Amino acid sequence: MDRVDLKVESGELVSLLGPSGCGKTTTLRCIAGLEKPDRGQITLDGVVLFEGATNGERGVDISPEHRGIGMVFQDYALWPHMDVFRNVAFGLQGARRSRSEVAAEVEAALRRVRLWDYRGKRISQLSGGQQQRVALARALAPRPKVVLFDEPLSNLDTQLRDDLRSEILDLHRTLDLASLWVTHDQEEALGMSDRVVVMNEGRVEQTATPSDLWERPATRFAAGFLGATNRLSGIVASDGSGSLMLAVDDGPRLTLPADAQIAAGDRATAFIRTGAVQLLDHPPEEATNIVPADVTGQSFHGDYSIVTVKFGHGTLKVKVDHPVDSWSTPRFVHLDPTTGISALSG
Repeated sequence: MDRVDLKVESGELVSLLGPSGCGKTTTLRCIAGLEKPDRGQITLDGVVLFEGATNGERGVDISPEHRGIGMVFQDYALWPHMDVFRNVAFGLQGARRSRSEVAAEVEAALRRVRLWDYRGKRISQLSGGQQQRVALARALAPRPKVVLFDEPLSNLDTQLRDDLRSEILDLHRTLDLASLWVTHDQEEALGMSDRVVVMNEGRVEQTATPSDLWERPATRFAAGFLGATNRLSGIVASDGSGSLMLAVDDGPRLTLPADAQIAAGDRATAFIRTGAVQLLDHPPEEATNIVPADVTGQSFHGDYSIVTVKFGHGTLKVKVDHPVDSWSTPRFVHLDPTTGISALSG
C-alpha cells in the first residue's frame, strides 16, 4: 500500500473503487483495526485510533471493539448457531450495557432493517438478503459514528442488490453516518457516493465527486476503469484557431474537448464512452468529428444495444437505443467533443 490520505465527514458516503487486489479491503480493515498498518495515523473525531511507533516511542493501536466503528462484511460473518436476536446482541458485548439496554438497542436495530419479527429465527432460515440485513443491524446496534461496508451486496441478485442499496442509503442519511463503501462496481460507486476514491495497485489514482470523475478522469487507469471502452491514440495538433485536434494513428483528425490538459505535439489517447458516439445514416451539416464507418457487430442488452463499427484501421463501440437492422449500409459516427470524451497524455 502506498500513502492513502483520506478524510470522511459525518453524513458523507465515500466509495473505494478499484479492481480486486488494489488495496480497498486492506484500507478498510486497517481503519477497523483488523489489520495493522506499517506506519501512519488513523483518527476519529480527533481521537487517535492508530499511530505508528516513531523515534523509539510507543505507538497507539486501539482494539477493534473500542474504536466505535461498525463493519458490514461481504460474507455476512454471522454466527449460524445463534438466532437473529443474539447475532445482533453479539455486537454489543463489552459495551457495559445492562441486559435491558442491550435488548432495547437490538430491537431498535432490527426494526430499522425490518427484521424484528424474525428475531427468533436461526440464520440458516433466512434468505441472503435477510442475512445481510442482520449483518447491517449488528453493525448499527452500537450506534457507531462510522460504518465500513466491504462489498456487502456482491453475493445478492440484481433486484435484491438494488433494493438493499436504497435501504442502506436511507439509513446512512437518517442516522447521519460517515460511511466508507468498498466496491469494484463502478455503477454502484457512482450511484451511491458523495465522493469516489479510485484505487489501483495500492495507490489512490483519483478522488472526486462521481460527476467530476466521470467527466474528467485524471489518469489513464481512472478513465479506462470507469467504462471508457473506446481508446484512440495519436499526436495532438492545433487547428490554428486555438482548438486542439488528435491526429489518430492511421485514422481521422478529431477535435478534442476544450478543457483537455494536453498540448500540441503531445502523444495522447482519447478515451471515448460508448454513449458519446452517435451512429448516423447521414452526416449532419456543420458538425465536427464525423467519420464514415461500417457496422461489424452488435450485442443486445435489453434497453440498448452495443454496436461495433470499423473505420480504417480503428474500431469503436457505440451505444444505441435500437438494434441495427442492416449491417451492409455504410454509416457515419459522430464523436461529440463536448461530452463523454477525455484526452490524456501518453
